[in-house]
Amino acid sequence: MRTIESLRPPARPGAPWTLVLDGGDTLRVDEGVVADFALYQGKDLDEETLEDLKQAALDAGLRAKAVSLLTGRLLSAGTLREKLLAKGGQPDQVEEIVAWAQDIGLLNDEEYAKALARHYQARGYGIYKIKDELHRRRVPREYWEEALAELEEPDEGIDRFLAGKLKAPEDRKQVKKAADALVRRGFSWSQVSSGIERFRRNWAEEH
Repeated sequence: MRTIESLRPPARPGAPWTLVLDGGDTLRVDEGVVADFALYQGKDLDEETLEDLKQAALDAGLRAKAVSLLTGRLLSAGTLREKLLAKGGQPDQVEEIVAWAQDIGLLNDEEYAKALARHYQARGYGIYKIKDELHRRRVPREYWEEALAELEEPDEGIDRFLAGKLKAPEDRKQVKKAADALVRRGFSWSQVSSGIERFRRNWAEEH
């Protein structure tokens, strides 16, 4: 049997309460958990109730963490799952929270895949770099094809990059350096070669 020595409300609304047990053990508990377990200073908790309380506190904390992670930015279900497991969540518990976040619209892998693909194309990256980011951020492959299909053709991004990097298209070292940089950014050799040819034609017309 353990006794609640103190139960302090948070300094700001919505933050967890602080529960201190005899012996000095401290728990951070959501206001809803305080109400559900009818907690108060001096209350005795048997071992089973205390364990249930700890699990409820952890679950509430993980849900709050999920909301915090997903507010103002997008994540994949895989990344959220990984972060919650790192916070101490059990696999079944984490799966329930991921499903809950999807149900209330905080988590959507399909929309995340599209947003991520658009973001990296706007930053001047090619399809291979975009695929790498989709993989790294744990976006399920079932959403890749549609996200990539909605992207614009890569020519414009390649042309912008070359316009900023190439000053003398007859300089082989300069051309190779620019081409290598584009490949590192995720464009294929054929796309880069076509871009260099376009640049040379336009440069010749202008000069």
